Amino acid sequence: MVITNIHSKRIIIFITILSFLLTPCQRVQAAGDDPGAGRLSGENIPSEFYGDSGYTLPNYGLSQYGISSQSPYTGRTYIHQDVFSARPIVHGIDVSQWQKTIDWPQVKAAGIDFAFIRVGYRGYGQAGTLSEGTKDTYYDTNMQNAIAAGIKVGVYIFSQATTTAEAIEEADYILNHLGNYEVTMPLIMDYEYASDAKDGGRVKTAKLSKEQATTICMAFCNRIAEAGYTPMVYANKSMLEDQLNAADLTNSGYRIWLAHYTDATTYAGNFDFWQYSSVGKVNGINGNVDMNFYYSQLGDSFLQAPNSINAVSVTPIPNQSYTGKALTPGITLTHQGQSLQKNVDYTLEYKNNKKLGTATITIKGKGSFSGSRQIFFNIVPGSVGTVKAKKRTNNYITLSWKKDSKVTGYQIYRSTALDGTYKKIKSISSKSTVTFKNTGLNSGQCYYYKVRSYIKSGGKTYYGNYSPLTAYTKADSTTKTATAKRDSTLYSCAVEDKELYTVTSIAAGTAMSVTYLTLDEYGNTWYYVTCKQNGISHKGFVPSASVTVTEQGKVAKTNIVNVRKSAGTTSKKLTTLKRNKKVTILSSKTKKGMLWYKVTFKKNGKKYTGWIASPYIKKI
Repeated sequence: MVITNIHSKRIIIFITILSFLLTPCQRVQAAGDDPGAGRLSGENIPSEFYGDSGYTLPNYGLSQYGISSQSPYTGRTYIHQDVFSARPIVHGIDVSQWQKTIDWPQVKAAGIDFAFIRVGYRGYGQAGTLSEGTKDTYYDTNMQNAIAAGIKVGVYIFSQATTTAEAIEEADYILNHLGNYEVTMPLIMDYEYASDAKDGGRVKTAKLSKEQATTICMAFCNRIAEAGYTPMVYANKSMLEDQLNAADLTNSGYRIWLAHYTDATTYAGNFDFWQYSSVGKVNGINGNVDMNFYYSQLGDSFLQAPNSINAVSVTPIPNQSYTGKALTPGITLTHQGQSLQKNVDYTLEYKNNKKLGTATITIKGKGSFSGSRQIFFNIVPGSVGTVKAKKRTNNYITLSWKKDSKVTGYQIYRSTALDGTYKKIKSISSKSTVTFKNTGLNSGQCYYYKVRSYIKSGGKTYYGNYSPLTAYTKADSTTKTATAKRDSTLYSCAVEDKELYTVTSIAAGTAMSVTYLTLDEYGNTWYYVTCKQNGISHKGFVPSASVTVTEQGKVAKTNIVNVRKSAGTTSKKLTTLKRNKKVTILSSKTKKGMLWYKVTFKKNGKKYTGWIASPYIKKI
């Protein structure tokens, strides 16, 4: 029907204007209920997303804390946990309507290999609206253009689920919007509070217990897994530690995407993706964008083609010693049990491999292998080599090592226990000083040392690998003896493991000579001894609880000495001993400024135990 009269035309114009006004109104209302508006736009990021470690790179000895790398998208250096040292690091982003129009070919050219794209959200208000009206307005555009540019994609929903039914509903929301898109990355439940809501939104006001919140996330993951996709839960460090039992999720085989804006995350749980910054700069995107590391591993098919170089296993590269020249350590690549050949299956390009710090190797597939990946290795000061005990006395040990003309100085660490905690006891700021006299030590005791060099360069300090030394002080010219209290065992090291370390059995009453004492990692005292069993001499360790340790002495300085019942000249005299009479020293005690020895001996067939002033006893 054609409307020709003026009144009808006015009606049409009114309806048209009304429709135009209503549509934006609805969008504004939906956007106002968007729980991610503040954080995803970068205008209101909650404090719990930021790092609490306070670490900076110079505080890290690169040989101890895993691999570090610089992000080209933030310009900052990040330290990756040791567990990821053998896993390739892949760069990715996550986006929503708040990034607006994106030039995806430029993003791909900038080195971005994957993107997590928001499909929508559940409103943070009491109604918890989840509908076509809460769909991300750039979802389809981002999906189509990212995939066309060769970027692997995953999909996430900004959750406000407070029940398992709502979690399943959100999982189905993602699945229903996948259409024919080629999605190889995980499908994700973004579980966090609403940044713009004064009360934190539905998830926070629900005051869920950790068990309840975990069950909700588990329901989402179960539903996604049932559909044949890889589920994952996104949360910040605070949420993972305080509001969820994250281990329950990972123990069930589900992935964690950690949000923690810091240079070195202190999160101790398992995770495969790390959102490390919200202020990344990527060509093709106006303004800031969230940046992510993916720690790729064998078995994941997120990025891999059948013969992708990312599917190849690469042996970790040990720390390389600084020489001032370009370092090109070889690597070993295997695929399905077969070794790959350099320049046939792959090529290598080295970068930043001359100076101290982290060097990069780019592996590019060749022949039947395609794609590229990066691995890293550390260039550190050279090892000091073999550390020797140049001199030992009863109270000091002098260490020595080879000079390194390239270093700034050396550090010496010491422990009194096998596998114990080491403490730095000396820092030497001269590369020419290659000895250290460690004084004030106990006689007849074993000490464990490790020495490393360091170089100061460009405001940073770089440390070499440790070189160990085990040495013990002399036993004060004293022959210590030990007697087995009971049937016992002689071990090859100071660890009580009969299956692995037994040298021989020791019968009760067996006499032993003690060379030195040492401590195990628990602080228990052990003695290194020599003894005979069935006419065969053995050496090894015995725990102090299994033996009685004594010292030998003899009467000196006088022809006859008094033996007292207790320490002190006024104590009752038990007997006398002549010069050179041998005694066994059991213990010592100071009485009125005088040191006394408690001794035992036999005289005329009778056993005595008493006290003799120390000036009249010479240890032997």
